[in-house]
Amino acid sequence: MPQYNYTAIDDYGKTVKGVLLAEDEGELATSLSQMGYYLVSASELKAKAKKEKKPSKPVFVTGKVKTREIVTFTHHLSTVLRSGIPLLQGLEDLVEQTEDAKFKKIIREIATDVQGGNRLSDALARHPKAFSDLYVNILKAGEATGQIEKVLSELGRFLEWQEELRGNVMQVSVYPAVVFSAIVLLVGYLFAFVFPKFIKILSSLNVELPLPTKIVIAISSFMASYWYIILVAIIGIIIAVNVVGRFPRGRYAIDKFKMSIPIFGELIRRIALSRFSHFMAILYTAGVDIIQSLTIVEKVVGNEVIARAIRKARDEVRAGRRLSEPLRASKEFPPMVVRMVEIGEVSGEMDKTLQNVSDFYDREIPMTVKRAFAAFEPVMIIFLAGMVLLVAVSMYLPLYSSISKLGR
Repeated sequence: MPQYNYTAIDDYGKTVKGVLLAEDEGELATSLSQMGYYLVSASELKAKAKKEKKPSKPVFVTGKVKTREIVTFTHHLSTVLRSGIPLLQGLEDLVEQTEDAKFKKIIREIATDVQGGNRLSDALARHPKAFSDLYVNILKAGEATGQIEKVLSELGRFLEWQEELRGNVMQVSVYPAVVFSAIVLLVGYLFAFVFPKFIKILSSLNVELPLPTKIVIAISSFMASYWYIILVAIIGIIIAVNVVGRFPRGRYAIDKFKMSIPIFGELIRRIALSRFSHFMAILYTAGVDIIQSLTIVEKVVGNEVIARAIRKARDEVRAGRRLSEPLRASKEFPPMVVRMVEIGEVSGEMDKTLQNVSDFYDREIPMTVKRAFAAFEPVMIIFLAGMVLLVAVSMYLPLYSSISKLGR
């Protein structure tokens, strides 16, 4: 395909020059029109000139770009395209507005690639540290169907919701996590270093030790002598869970167990269902067919139990069944979600019905997070009270027996 050196203008009369791939000048004019420009003149580049035009290399990025930067970028581009502002101008504005030096370099290179004739999705795909494969694929679908501004708007909304949810979880979980860690460290310190000193005293009393005291002595002796085994066991369990989680069956078993935990399991399920409804709505808006949409969503729900149900549903949809039927049969999707999918199938407005599901979970999930951690606090208090009671009884009973013996 030949390259053309073009000169174009935008709606404000600003002149833009660049290089673009096109079959002929007619296709060149069409491509520029889609970018918000009007062709003024064009000349085909010779073979020699082509060789001189080298594609830019991706910038070296250490670490991922902050989600907040991606959210701002997405919302800005959506606004730019919806307002009729040329894409290239919107990217140049973002370069000036972005404060993160790392992301600024990425946007500048994206603008260079777009000016050189690359599609926006192809330009973003060259920066996987910033834009995931899912982000790029959804954008490609939007470009193919002409719904790119809608897709970007929905993507920005979803990314913003994810960031807000992550912030809520962090905010609510900090206090319980700190308290629980303090309790664990305190109990470990008592059993490993403090109680052994009391054990010597209790042993010298020459009285029959009650069962609570024997239990405390046994735990304390084991922790004092074999603390390194406990440490190795904890590390081994963490490694084992991570290794098992890399395999589908292991990941399924772990996610199934997580979903069976009271309160927290319901929170995990709701987050996965929210991702399902969000991404299905975005892909449906972009015009992606349902089989491909289910294939993509299966990989991003973040839960193997729900992913397996989606995978089975996709196979049955491919065989000619409606989506709502296998979702209902899986028993993993609540009746409300199945009903909304069914209404969308009948009305042909799947994106709207799924958006209603997303809105529902957007309201419910933060409340579930607060309930989950609110319920966790009494559990910690009961655990701490039980430990204190066990220690107090184990220390008091031998002393009481010894004093009674002396009195007699």
